[in-house]
Amino acid sequence: MQVPSVHEGGCLCGSVRFAVASFQSGVYKCHCSRCRKAFGGASSAAILVAQDQFQWLRGEETINEYRTDSGFLRRFCPKCGSPLPQFLSDYDLVWMPAGLLDGDPELRLTHHIYTDSKACWEVLDADTPRRPEGF
Repeated sequence: MQVPSVHEGGCLCGSVRFAVASFQSGVYKCHCSRCRKAFGGASSAAILVAQDQFQWLRGEETINEYRTDSGFLRRFCPKCGSPLPQFLSDYDLVWMPAGLLDGDPELRLTHHIYTDSKACWEVLDADTPRRPEGF
């Protein structure tokens, strides 16, 4: 299925590109320890996209994967190391790092998840709903 290029994004070096027609969610930030390790920061900021609203434009065949023993998966560009979108088969959704988008998707932060395991040095805003676990 051809997805109209409403929003485009890609990795740091531009080798991997994708298009998103519409978003399933606002931006959420995950504060689990695995996301901190995978992103090298306090959390990961991501957006959920329905599978039929997502399209790879180039570079999909080059994507590398790393899976932990527990099953935690990260897909990334082999040239620049940027984390890349991945299909969540249990939900029929694509998990997409929000920072990969080229422009402002005009979405706002809607949830903090896994706040029970957030880094002790991270300060969360007071207005965004928090969930001690996932969704």
